[in-house]
Amino acid sequence: MEDAAIVKGLRLGDKTAFDELYEKYHLQLYRNAFLITGDQMDAEDVLQNTFVTAWRNIKKLKNPESLKYWLFRIMTREAWKTGRSKEIPDAEIVSKADEYQWKYEDHTDPAERFSDRERIITALHMLDIKHREVIILFYYEGMSVKEIASSLGCFEGTVKSRLNTAKRKLKTVFETTDNENIEEMEDKRDVGVI
Repeated sequence: MEDAAIVKGLRLGDKTAFDELYEKYHLQLYRNAFLITGDQMDAEDVLQNTFVTAWRNIKKLKNPESLKYWLFRIMTREAWKTGRSKEIPDAEIVSKADEYQWKYEDHTDPAERFSDRERIITALHMLDIKHREVIILFYYEGMSVKEIASSLGCFEGTVKSRLNTAKRKLKTVFETTDNENIEEMEDKRDVGVI
């Protein structure tokens, strides 16, 4: 079912349209909520709150064709609320990412891939949430700058700026990990060096 038809059904209170909406977007939204919050239960809460908010506010959606970006905007706001005060459990994220990625990658050297993945996930979670989310939407979700701006409700220039800043910070983290351990990097993040 196309987004416009889903929106039309939702506005009429059709539960089948809601089922279609859920089936079409729940995996993408969950994956991104998990990457932003770093916690399975928090991601599930974010996902639930996203769909409840969408159901309640569907009549406020002006353009049915932008349903996907509207849902991502709701999800990121819910994830911000959830993730602001929580510590990110990196080990759990690495484990889940490893399980997910293992299905889709070349299996030649798992130890090396795990090490690289661990570095990426750890570095990703050293970013503040605004920079983390644009990296996730751009690289993990494959959204364009324009689509991210629509999802986050900000200007394209803001997205570009956040992407550039996030890439610069990630580069610093990766260069630093060659010479320091993660705990020292986290100390630098806490005092604002990274």
